[in-house]
Amino acid sequence: MNIHQLEYVITISEEKSFSKAAERLLVTQPALSQQVKKLEIELGTKLFRRERNELVLTDAGKVYVHGARAAVNIYYRALEDIKKLTQTGRKQITVIYNNSLLPDFTSDIFPAFQTLCPDVVLSTVVGNVSVAKDYLLGGMADLAVMASREATHSLLEFIPLRKEELLLAMPADTPLTDEFRKYGVNFDHLKDSQFIMNQSNSFFRMLEREAFSSHAFAPKILCEISDLTSSAQMVQNHKGLAFLPRSMKTDEAQITRFSLTPPAEFFVVIAYHKGAILTKPMKSLIRVLLEAYDGGLA
Repeated sequence: MNIHQLEYVITISEEKSFSKAAERLLVTQPALSQQVKKLEIELGTKLFRRERNELVLTDAGKVYVHGARAAVNIYYRALEDIKKLTQTGRKQITVIYNNSLLPDFTSDIFPAFQTLCPDVVLSTVVGNVSVAKDYLLGGMADLAVMASREATHSLLEFIPLRKEELLLAMPADTPLTDEFRKYGVNFDHLKDSQFIMNQSNSFFRMLEREAFSSHAFAPKILCEISDLTSSAQMVQNHKGLAFLPRSMKTDEAQITRFSLTPPAEFFVVIAYHKGAILTKPMKSLIRVLLEAYDGGLA
């Protein structure tokens, strides 16, 4: 599998034709067909099916194209970053972080780092735990600030920033809030509520599933959202209930949050590949993060 194969499949999915895709890609149609056939054999599944004289994606093809677009974007972004580095001669650090876990990054962390390392380009990517691990293990990022159940990892080095907790969030004027303040969250009273869930493959969704499972509760799911800020806005607008990190800033007059029993606790960590050599700029960024959160584990 290579970048050309990724681009071939993406283009065919857009043109819905081998001939049109071949013309756009400046390759022959037989060569393009052969590449797709070779890829399908490698994957063990069909990527396209013919429907009304057009090529349409199979379910496997849709998954492949989704991943291919992300991979191609990363590839060309990397080339652009390399080009910039070559032109400017400046060093670069790539950091993955979650806005909800590190809301002060652009306002506080970034300026503090630039003061210490004015000649270093700080490239940031907003992403969840899955994105962070893929980037770090794939050598596409230097550091990540991410959520983790454990304070250690077999392939990644973790520096704990703080302990965190996922809380149940509901509109402040919900009648149940007074009862939950006194006696704790009772899931039996939420059987008619709709829940705004995190995405199915996310770290927070895992914590949500564990919370429901511990109470033998089957939630009514309104939707899945990857952006916790949007989830908070939906709670505020009485669209449903959601789970939000304790450190996430919300309007306390509009949203009330409650700990779960047992608590849905996790760590926020600075992560990097165990094989990585920490450069002086990387150490400076780690120090800025630790100072910003005061070690945050108390």
